[in-house]
Amino acid sequence: MVGTLRLHFTAEDLLRTRVLTEPDPLWELVLSLHHLSPTGEPDRHTVWRREVRPRLSDPAAAHAFGLLRRLVPGRGNFPDFLTPLPTTEGIDGALDVIRSTPSIRLALDMSPARLHRVSAGRFCHGLAAGHTESVSDLVGALRRYHDTAIAPIWDEVGEHVRADSESRVRELADDGLGGMFSRLGPSFRWRWPWLETDYPRSHEIRLGGRGLTLVPSFFCLGDPVTLIDEELPPMLVFPARPLRRDRDAEERTLFHLSQVIGRTRARILVALRNSRSTSELAEIIGMSLASASQQVTLLRNAGFVASRRDGQAVRHCVTRKGKALLESN
Repeated sequence: MVGTLRLHFTAEDLLRTRVLTEPDPLWELVLSLHHLSPTGEPDRHTVWRREVRPRLSDPAAAHAFGLLRRLVPGRGNFPDFLTPLPTTEGIDGALDVIRSTPSIRLALDMSPARLHRVSAGRFCHGLAAGHTESVSDLVGALRRYHDTAIAPIWDEVGEHVRADSESRVRELADDGLGGMFSRLGPSFRWRWPWLETDYPRSHEIRLGGRGLTLVPSFFCLGDPVTLIDEELPPMLVFPARPLRRDRDAEERTLFHLSQVIGRTRARILVALRNSRSTSELAEIIGMSLASASQQVTLLRNAGFVASRRDGQAVRHCVTRKGKALLESN
């Protein structure tokens, strides 16, 4: 049975409502955990899921994933302290916030009444008790999972979120806040003073002059997400719109780049906007592993591509110099 999330605004809340213009690393990390199991239907995470699952077979990555799964189930509540207020310091700043979470916050968020389940095991009990060792284990697991699953596609995540936030700003200018609210998703309804949307359960939040932080998210699909504790600064996470790439612009980039570095290397550079292994790159471009490796070496020697070892694979991505070349065409 579908419930309704109702957010009650005052005039002051309208003035204090903002849209994040950059992706939040912890919201993206936590919500990505929901998409590692195939749903049977292709979605924008299908390629990511196919690439990430083998990397999670590494023992250290598998251990980190196992710890996080105890906090973030496939369905249901997860602790609020995993998604604190966004910072401007990226994943490092976000992990510092997690590391400094007060013991009383850990105990509240890990309580069965909040999570609607009993969290078992030494790790969860240690977090609930505020043990330093358990908090350190959590921060280590978040870092390992981020580096394994999120960092390789962070540019793509940012591209989606920035495009979404830019479109929200245009809607705000053209149609006001109410017009922007009504376009947050197909289930959103704006009826002053309420913003309503479908939700897994009925839930009502009175903003009370605190305003609302809107968080467009690459890994949020379907229902929006909010915090459990109504006393925390209100946040509403919603799916960023699918990115509509300009095919003509892509072809123009390839054409102009081809005049400079050749068609094959141009296609490789475009593909490496997102980090890929040599085998993934060879599959996308349609060439042998040996040829892909040779072409990447040429681009790396020219300073356009950087490579790093990731377990048994070597992953490649464009450098700042490579991005400048892409943007100049």
